Amino acid sequence: MRYHYKIWPQASPHPAFPNERSAWIAILNVRIAHVATHSPPTKQFEAVVDSGSGDTLFHASIGRSIGIKVEKGIAAGMGGIIKSKKTTAYFHDVNLYVGTDIIKIRAGFREDLSVAGILGRRGFFEHFIVTFHPPMA
Repeated sequence: MRYHYKIWPQASPHPAFPNERSAWIAILNVRIAHVATHSPPTKQFEAVVDSGSGDTLFHASIGRSIGIKVEKGIAAGMGGIIKSKKTTAYFHDVNLYVGTDIIKIRAGFREDLSVAGILGRRGFFEHFIVTFHPPMA
C-alpha cells in the first residue's frame, strides 16, 4: 500500500532551512476497536507514523469513546528524548484498522497527546514494512 504524506505550509521559514516553505509528515487514517467489549470501530482519525516512538499511543478520549476504562489499563511511566515531566500511559488490547488490515495490538492511552494517535514500533512497525520517501520540493 502507498500513502501520501500530509504537507503543512510553514508560517515562517526554519532558520536553518530558509528555502523550505512546507513541512511533511507521514499520516495514516486508522480506526480502533476495543477487543474486550467487541466495540464497533471508531470513525477514521489521523495518526502520525513515528519510527522514533517505542509504543503505539492514542489519546485517552478516543479510548473512552469505545468503552475503554483508560485508567484501569496496565500503567507505564513514559518520557521522551527531550527531558520533561514523566507521564503515564495506560495499555489496553485493541484492534487496529489500517486500510483493509485488522491487527490486534496493545496500545497506550494518554491524556496529554497533542495528536489523536502515534503509530510506533510496538503495535505498528512490528506488523508492517515501512519506508519513507519524502516529497520532492
